[in-house]
Amino acid sequence: MTCVQLSHPHAEAASHLLRIAPGPTKVEASSASLPWRGILVEKHVTFPGERVAASIDRHVISMLNGATSRFEYCNEAGRFVPGLNRQGTIMVTPAGPVPDLRLSTRSELIHCALEEGFVRGVFEELEPPSSFKPAFRPGVEDEAIRRILDMLMMELCSERPSGNLYIDSLAHALATRYLLIDRFFSGTPDSSVSGLPARILKRIQDKIESNLDADLSLESLAEESGYSRAHFLRMFRIATGLTPHQYVLDLRLRRAQDYLRKKNSKIIDVAMSCGFSSQSHMTNVFRQRLEMTPAEFRRNVRIECVA
Repeated sequence: MTCVQLSHPHAEAASHLLRIAPGPTKVEASSASLPWRGILVEKHVTFPGERVAASIDRHVISMLNGATSRFEYCNEAGRFVPGLNRQGTIMVTPAGPVPDLRLSTRSELIHCALEEGFVRGVFEELEPPSSFKPAFRPGVEDEAIRRILDMLMMELCSERPSGNLYIDSLAHALATRYLLIDRFFSGTPDSSVSGLPARILKRIQDKIESNLDADLSLESLAEESGYSRAHFLRMFRIATGLTPHQYVLDLRLRRAQDYLRKKNSKIIDVAMSCGFSSQSHMTNVFRQRLEMTPAEFRRNVRIECVA
């Protein structure tokens, strides 16, 4: 598994995250060269040092990926407060001024930068409307954010990308969790949401089926439904029991099985006609869901027919 390495043409994009580094930093992987919308993900190795007078124009969520590290940060009273990061600990840094920070130990960090316009768009879609008071937060324990960052990093390092709909969904979920972090900490429950009306769900399903070989996006499906992205995600899951990405993947798998049963097309052609990003992507899905490769599936079908 090989991560996307940061190359020179994308150094400017990476600089958004380098500004939050408290010491010398090595960028080991970056999504800057990928067509991800509203989100930048990078893996850094940061060495002991100090950051002063920093300011960023994106909202950054960071997660410690390696051994425990020690640091100090300057609080609102102007005093340095000691901090301890354990593996999986989250640090939230809103857009704007960043507090002085001193890192005492080498740290491996995953940083996710959310564009201001993207976060604002998600905020405007929240139902019911929510207040949001961005604040620097070190030492956050949030399993949902941790899982999303892990999935984004796995996608960054994957040789079988899952497509725009998957990244759109993860980015939207992360931005929503970030905006509602105070609500989650206070334990305030979300209001109940009903599923998509049957006629709208049918329209969405028809759109997916007729565009299964395309790289569908969350924005296009939400627009078709007439709801905001946030509301569409919740209502679609209530109506189907699946996220849009899971639904599309299941449909692609079923179509691929049907093609393999009835056609003698090359496996790579089946993958492309069903919307998989590559033959290896389809093979990986077959192994995960059916515990066999597409070629093995086709051989089994032929043996059953002969029998």
